[in-house]
Amino acid sequence: MTGPRQVHLESVNPLRLKLLVEVDRRGSIAAAAAACAVGQPSASMHLRALEAATGGLLLHRNGRGSGLTEAGRVVASHAARVLHTLDVMECDLQALQSGDEGTLAIAASGVPSLIVVPGALRRFAARHPAVTVTVSTMPSEAVARLVADDRFDLGIAGEARTPERVRRETLFQDELTGIVTPDRLRLADGVVALDELQRNTMLVGPSGSSTRVVTARHLSRVGFRAGRVWEFDSDDALKQAVRADLGVSFLSRLLVRDEVHRGELVAFGVEGVGPMIRALQLIGPYDHPLSPAASAFAEVLAEPAPVPVPTG
Repeated sequence: MTGPRQVHLESVNPLRLKLLVEVDRRGSIAAAAAACAVGQPSASMHLRALEAATGGLLLHRNGRGSGLTEAGRVVASHAARVLHTLDVMECDLQALQSGDEGTLAIAASGVPSLIVVPGALRRFAARHPAVTVTVSTMPSEAVARLVADDRFDLGIAGEARTPERVRRETLFQDELTGIVTPDRLRLADGVVALDELQRNTMLVGPSGSSTRVVTARHLSRVGFRAGRVWEFDSDDALKQAVRADLGVSFLSRLLVRDEVHRGELVAFGVEGVGPMIRALQLIGPYDHPLSPAASAFAEVLAEPAPVPVPTG
């Protein structure tokens, strides 16, 4: 019977932790080495040293690449947090030295990335021109998960049930609406009957999308069951699919107001279903404060901003 795993922290350094995290992200030691700007032999040596320091096998290697063992995933999860803390420390020191420098990584779901983030970034950049910003778009559940894992400084997403411990603050309420090409559905005062809706293909976003989750919750309350469902990976793709008359979908009113205003699409409600309201939320880490850049961006988001008006 073996004894408890011995961990030698003096041999655990940020480069070794980053290499392990990058192997998890990229699937090979060679790719991780390139991401960390070291040679592959050096990367392999550092990863072996990390395995020796943590007392067990962290990687499994095969001809197609490398992956993490169960122990490797545990170490990588903590490594991501350690590296994020070090990044925040560096950012804080830079802020003390230069006043306003650093990086900001934002994860946003579809509606925020198209409607909320651009205007907020314009105001943020005017005040903090030295901050480097990256924005990644993904389903709401992924936003919460990756902020919890410290892969992003903060997130903006629709409500979604997730096991991750994150801080949430409602930015504003968003309403979902059905959309369809003109004359595809028989509508009575802008409302469709359930049996009429069920005869059409339902076009939905990816798994983990807040829009998809909230729509399904409201429709299930009146017994709706879609006969055929087609899945798309983005809100823009969904709009194009509806415009091509492939079926019906539900999206934020903010995303389709221009098309509805121009008469290209028709917005509709569903018989027996009240307004589909969901919260768009600011999502931050649970166990540590925001970085200076993220705090500054959160302040911008809290300011009143004009709602876009239809064009055309």
